[in-house]
Amino acid sequence: MRKRLGMRGKIEEIIYVRLEAGEDFVHALWDICKEYDIKTGVLLDATGNLAKVRLMRNSREPRRDNWGVDFLEIPGPLMVSATGILGTGWVPENLPPPPESHRNYPDTGFGPGGWEGHGTPYFKINMTVTNAYETICGHLLQGSIVAHVNHDGKADVPSHFTVAIAKVSGVILRATYDKSGFYHDLVPA
Repeated sequence: MRKRLGMRGKIEEIIYVRLEAGEDFVHALWDICKEYDIKTGVLLDATGNLAKVRLMRNSREPRRDNWGVDFLEIPGPLMVSATGILGTGWVPENLPPPPESHRNYPDTGFGPGGWEGHGTPYFKINMTVTNAYETICGHLLQGSIVAHVNHDGKADVPSHFTVAIAKVSGVILRATYDKSGFYHDLVPA
């Protein structure tokens, strides 16, 4: 059995950002991590409405050809709550980038278009979405779009879709791809 890896960090600040209608949630998180220089953090909450969501969840009928997961696209309007971890993508210098199967894996957050390079933002976000018919939980995927808010039927108002992120110092969460495979690593900052 492997030894459990643990490390202490401190919350440096809490960052609140309002997303706007039409934004892709994954792309917005990527931009926020870059803009606020978040190497490690926690998505404390994301709350609002989505026009549509794309999720990956455990399959109801696992098969070899679906890796035990289902990819869903659910039309909105959807109420959302999300939490997760934020870190940095990491590939040791003596190795090539991850294989195509990992570079474009849609929930890694290694960049809006898949693998964007060493040291780029990474995240793993779990979300719960609900509409009038069902509630579903899964991993956030690209293509999850913030909804327009229209209170009076005449004019759009600013979005109420807001994220709260705790920026952490003292430790770096590295989503590492090396000869062992893909795993989360913790290193001192």
